[in-house]
Amino acid sequence: MKIHNNHQLKDLRDKLNGSIQHNEDEELLQEQWNQLHSDMESQRAEDEGNWGGFGDE
Repeated sequence: MKIHNNHQLKDLRDKLNGSIQHNEDEELLQEQWNQLHSDMESQRAEDEGNWGGFGDE
């Protein structure tokens, strides 16, 4: 499952914390959450690297 927007991110979070009832595999949801955070950290590092070079020209 690829997270495409904030709504999907919030749904995944809410399924994991129990505020949304679901019948999905908790282990699979946790794996998706962990992958999402890894992807977001990578994107943040890339964005910060790009920002650091801005204006140095």
